[in-house]
Amino acid sequence: MKLYLTGEPCSQQRHCYFVEGNRVNFIVDCGYQRCYEGDELPHLSPEQIRASRYLFLTHSHENQSGALPALLARGFTGRVVMTTETARQLPFPVDDPIVLEGLCLPYTPAELPGGLSVTWGRSGHCSGSAWFRLSEGPHTLFFSGDYFDSARVHAADPITGISADLAVLDCDYGAHTGASSREKMVGALMQAIGEALADGRPVALPVPRYGRGQGILSYVHERFPEADLFGDAHFREELNHLDAASAMWVQQRALDMLADTFVRPIPEEFVALGVYFISDPQLDTAYARALVRRLLTCGGRILLTGTVEPHTHAAQLMHAGYARLLRYGVHCTQEDMMRIAAQNDFKRIIAYRSDYAPTQPVYEV
Repeated sequence: MKLYLTGEPCSQQRHCYFVEGNRVNFIVDCGYQRCYEGDELPHLSPEQIRASRYLFLTHSHENQSGALPALLARGFTGRVVMTTETARQLPFPVDDPIVLEGLCLPYTPAELPGGLSVTWGRSGHCSGSAWFRLSEGPHTLFFSGDYFDSARVHAADPITGISADLAVLDCDYGAHTGASSREKMVGALMQAIGEALADGRPVALPVPRYGRGQGILSYVHERFPEADLFGDAHFREELNHLDAASAMWVQQRALDMLADTFVRPIPEEFVALGVYFISDPQLDTAYARALVRRLLTCGGRILLTGTVEPHTHAAQLMHAGYARLLRYGVHCTQEDMMRIAAQNDFKRIIAYRSDYAPTQPVYEV
């Protein structure tokens, strides 16, 4: 079994792995990275795409799933394996996927045609996100996806007691310290929001369409219970989706808290004092740009909480001093990754932005 790092240049910005097995070939994730300008797609060869029987998606974020339409156009005829929530969130339809919840329960191995065994669990990154243990005969690979067991809102199935010949582990925050750093991140973000509101300034929080925004919302509601909260149509729709259908993906305490949180529609004709959640982390849509202009005109503060991609409107605002980056943690640090590794039997580890970063394009197990 060979693992090809086809997301080259390999980073947390664009995930894609091609696995050549003895009997079956498959792909894990197929990220698209718009800011790479001409190099947005994974470096999969036409032969690898056509030879793949399965594509496993850890979650719906673009840097994990966005290249799927291109793969289909280039000859991929295999089955996509993902959760029902991931399928719901994708901005494009997928014909005849293999749905994980219907295949097996978390931690329970299931056999796929071709001799491949899959075990999965919730990764805590967003609704529908998953980690995978994939085996062919005696050879086993593990993919953590964007695993985050310290999530504020989303549920995770702990990665413990698992064996694998090779494990690809999330380590997006590199050498940053763990829990204490996350507490400081949240503290800095809440302080900035509180200072702006006290000064009569509205606050804009651009967030991904799925995941991080709900965690930030839970903190804002807890720390500033009297503040008015506003969200665009998508953000409010996702809050309404937190019901019995998605309860398996959200921790009960978070479900209870968010059920009591009232988020108003964003007013179109005026700017009110409050916190605005915008489902566009790079602020590239016309709607987001117009809203940000209105807020800035009224003295608003733009707080970015995740990766700011080059050549985006968010990057332009930050470089011009109109937006500030205050990261809200939703990934593992090297400290987290090493703790997870110690709880399992992984013979070899690949973890980007860490002391275990990949040193070669192909790994054999």
